Amino acid sequence: MKKRDIVFILAILLSSFVGYRVGVSKERASLRTMFSIFAQVLNQIQRYYVEEKDPVELVEKSIEGMVNSLDPFSEFLTPEESEEWSIATTGEFGGIGIQIGIRDNWLTVIAPIDGTPAYRAGLRAGDRIIEIEGESTKGMKIREAVKRLRGKPGTKVTIKIQRPGLDKPFEVTLIRAIIHIKSVPFYTLLEDNIGYIRLSTFQADAEAEVRAALDSLANMGAEKFILDLRGNPGGLLSEAVRISGLFLGQGKLVVSTRSRTVEMNMEYYTQKDSPYKNNPVVILVDKGSASASEIVSGAIQDWDRGVIVGDTTFGKGSVQRIFKLDEGYELKLTTAKYYTPSGRCIHKEHKEEVDSMSLSQKIVGKAYTKILHREVYGGGGIAPDILAKSPQTPEIVARLYPYFFTFAVEYHATHPQYAGINEKIIQEFVSFLKRKEIKFSMEDFNKAHDFIKLYLDAELQEKYYGMEARYKTVLDQDKVMKEAIEIIKNLDDIKSTRKFLEDLK
Repeated sequence: MKKRDIVFILAILLSSFVGYRVGVSKERASLRTMFSIFAQVLNQIQRYYVEEKDPVELVEKSIEGMVNSLDPFSEFLTPEESEEWSIATTGEFGGIGIQIGIRDNWLTVIAPIDGTPAYRAGLRAGDRIIEIEGESTKGMKIREAVKRLRGKPGTKVTIKIQRPGLDKPFEVTLIRAIIHIKSVPFYTLLEDNIGYIRLSTFQADAEAEVRAALDSLANMGAEKFILDLRGNPGGLLSEAVRISGLFLGQGKLVVSTRSRTVEMNMEYYTQKDSPYKNNPVVILVDKGSASASEIVSGAIQDWDRGVIVGDTTFGKGSVQRIFKLDEGYELKLTTAKYYTPSGRCIHKEHKEEVDSMSLSQKIVGKAYTKILHREVYGGGGIAPDILAKSPQTPEIVARLYPYFFTFAVEYHATHPQYAGINEKIIQEFVSFLKRKEIKFSMEDFNKAHDFIKLYLDAELQEKYYGMEARYKTVLDQDKVMKEAIEIIKNLDDIKSTRKFLEDLK
């Protein structure tokens, strides 16, 4: 690279700061010095480094390193990466069906998507993906992980999982597939006129699907509703606002975004009235509920509209915006954070973010709900009104989970009928595992008998009777669901709902 080329690059970089405000000459001089040093380093690399390097690529990596230092969600995309990102977010491609985030510099499963390879393999919210095809993922950006996990449908990818509560990591081999997602994959009428709706994601049609499910359940006699957002990684903000409106009615603040620049601060209100604004509602959440799921549950909680049951949510409350740059480059930059109607921040800061924050930023403020003035706290996702966690799945179940599916396929091919799980089928499963030379301890197998029985039954029910049968089988044994039913049984209207919430204070 010639000296004039380096000067040209430096001039371009400096031009970004033409608008730097008057009165900060010291900072500006320091910044000019660093740009000069940058150009000097680039020049010395080009002149003396042992191997020839592409100067454009070096500058790209410099910018990438700068952006990576901000937070796990901001990214600098080259023209090739921008095209790949567009395909990944708008096109049809082979994947494994998970939403991933970053926790403590490791790739972490926010949630598997219902019916996908990841879902069938038993991946769970909170699982840490520590390797992809034998390569460590520590420090890997989400975009790079997506690139490695995505591929031609029918091809395999092996990942290593470290699951909280288990001593040893385990490997899972997944077969990529075209991912088709339905926002409401299942709804049903339960006992005592209780309607249940499973919302798996916030796609463009999510509000329409939820509204259709509510109408259908109401026609069946439902007067109370359980909305299940567990494992829902989020999606479109607009759909979160509309779905909140189904339970809040018209003119209610759902969420606001706050940024350093006033013009980017926004407030989002419900636009339509709803016939369901006074029906009792329970929202189910867990650590796999993120982003739009947290917006809905936070709004319902802050307006004292319903009861939030489950586990504390993931804490993905930051807003990313795509900035188009010259020559096909793009910058995906975190520009704001989501705040609930009471003014609490949804976002849970990552360790690297917290380390760079001022003391005042680290303080998590206390807020109060809009109607009952109950204390709620921000900065760590949405904490439920009633804490109810699913039991920890034994390690052997995590390791054997992928084989439930393959056994069910084989069993279905050789048995024309299925009347339900029994010990004979469980022993056939044991024989199947031994035939496949899968190593496991019968002692551990027997200790996890009830879990194995449930998940095996769910797979078989789906093979014979469809996805609806699978959902019903799992819900029948769902302890969190049973607690939600007991709560909503005693709620007759919005007044009794608020009495229940007030008694929790």
